[in-house]
Amino acid sequence: MFVSALQDFAAESPAAASLAVVLLVASLLYYLVRRPQRLNFPVVELGDDLGFDRALDEGFSKYPDTPFVLPTTPPQLILPHACVNEVKSLPENKVSFMKEVQHMFTCKVTGIGGESHEILSAVKIDLTRHLASVLDGLQDETRYAINSEFGPCEDWTPQPVYFKLTRIVALLSGRVFVGRPLSRDEAWLKATINYTWACIQASDACKRYSPYLRNFIGPYLKEVKNLKKHRQDGADLLQPLLDDLLQKESEKIGQDGFDDEQGTFCSWVLKYTNEKERASALNLANAQMSLSFAAIHTSSMALSQVVYDLAARPEYIKGLREEIKEVLTEDGYDIDGEGFTKLKKSSYTKLRKLDSFLKESQRLSPPGITSMQRVTTAPVTLSTGHTIPANTRFAFASQAIHRSPRTTTFSPEYNPASYAPPSVFDGLRFYKLREMPGKENRHQFVTTAPDSLSFGHGIHACPGRFFASNEIKVVLIELLRNWDVRLKGDTKRMGGDRPPSFIKGNSCVPNMEAVLEFRKLGVEECVCIYMRPPPIPAQAPRAASPICDQRGFNGIPHVSNNLHPKVRRAMPDTKIK
Repeated sequence: MFVSALQDFAAESPAAASLAVVLLVASLLYYLVRRPQRLNFPVVELGDDLGFDRALDEGFSKYPDTPFVLPTTPPQLILPHACVNEVKSLPENKVSFMKEVQHMFTCKVTGIGGESHEILSAVKIDLTRHLASVLDGLQDETRYAINSEFGPCEDWTPQPVYFKLTRIVALLSGRVFVGRPLSRDEAWLKATINYTWACIQASDACKRYSPYLRNFIGPYLKEVKNLKKHRQDGADLLQPLLDDLLQKESEKIGQDGFDDEQGTFCSWVLKYTNEKERASALNLANAQMSLSFAAIHTSSMALSQVVYDLAARPEYIKGLREEIKEVLTEDGYDIDGEGFTKLKKSSYTKLRKLDSFLKESQRLSPPGITSMQRVTTAPVTLSTGHTIPANTRFAFASQAIHRSPRTTTFSPEYNPASYAPPSVFDGLRFYKLREMPGKENRHQFVTTAPDSLSFGHGIHACPGRFFASNEIKVVLIELLRNWDVRLKGDTKRMGGDRPPSFIKGNSCVPNMEAVLEFRKLGVEECVCIYMRPPPIPAQAPRAASPICDQRGFNGIPHVSNNLHPKVRRAMPDTKIK
């Protein structure tokens, strides 16, 4: 492959090939000067029988108070857990998050991980400020997405979980990031999902070559060309939306609120884009596709892991459904334009058992087994007395931290009497912690802390975690209210071993081939709420009526004859079953 890429390069441009030789020599010299200094710390060797995760666990156990080295390319230094707080807020000019991201995705070749203040500002400022209004679109899109992807499922039906959930997450993310109708366009769905895969494939392909060769060979690799094709496909699809936004802007037609029919998120991105790049659909596509990659990749992984845990541990499902029903009964509900009931925005924070189950799933099946990855841009001296040289990649062993009884949050002293050791899955672990006085607002899914590093911690903690949390919870609530899930062939609902994850580098990847069985709940089985309609003059009082979010695959809601008039008016064409 290397020789073939060189031949293609030389054939396309002999002059450029000659120049490349000169640049290659210069690049090699630069690499020799800039390569990391030798790290004088203990080394935990990787081998055939000792993978990345086991090496991390061994180092964490053997060197709790000393940095240790994993001999990756380039080497990665793992810092003691006690150093989290002193590192979390170090500025970019001392420890760089962006340099680590650029290394991770070979940015100079792929374009992934470049400076993107437009996206960061739109997410941190605008998306976070409008989370409540965004939630409406997510709730509406979830019902459409699940019904579209799973089909009727009147009986137990096998579904390839990871790929179905990836499409569902892509639909939800697209609804927010570009809005309808583009978000439901199959071409856009394929472009964003394929781009997500292409990012990983292109980065992996580049890493097969030495760092000083990647910049020259990378652009001619088929995986990189494929990545650029999907990016251009996205730009072509975004062009009409961009033209419309620029036209509205020129006419000074704007909005402060969120409207997913108007491409509002794109307008937020444009707001932070410099004048020279604003009219470029490719620039907007770069931002949008990178955001889609981050959202689709991470949320589909987290969602797959928690659905696997639900299927493997069906004993939790009843309690999670009861919690949803209790919140609906206490808080009431909203009714959407199609007559379906949905949780009020303020109710989501009350679903503490669901939040706990999700956090526990992420604790034992995290997106990555290290966290807070950085590159030092200057020597850094730790409180332990150790000095990290410049140009050193470092991280924390987050998976080991989350599973250790030495970690404060998971120690017997910190927990209630019903404490389960951190090696054991306890879906209510964090719910029970939050029941303790003084801990009510701690240990939430989106919380970052020295003992909770899945979203990072400090100045570079994931800014999109609040949106991701809402997105994942909306899907889980819809599944719990209106669907059932089980392990394949688990007819007695006994549960069992979940589909195993696999470790790739420092990533923990959900099983992509696993098949679970799903079934749409009947009207009498779904999570209903009971309400008493207002009295009607000259009629006897009616009995309490169940309102169910049930929709046949043909799009006709299944509701009772005692439907509340407010709901009936919202659905004038509804056929009553």
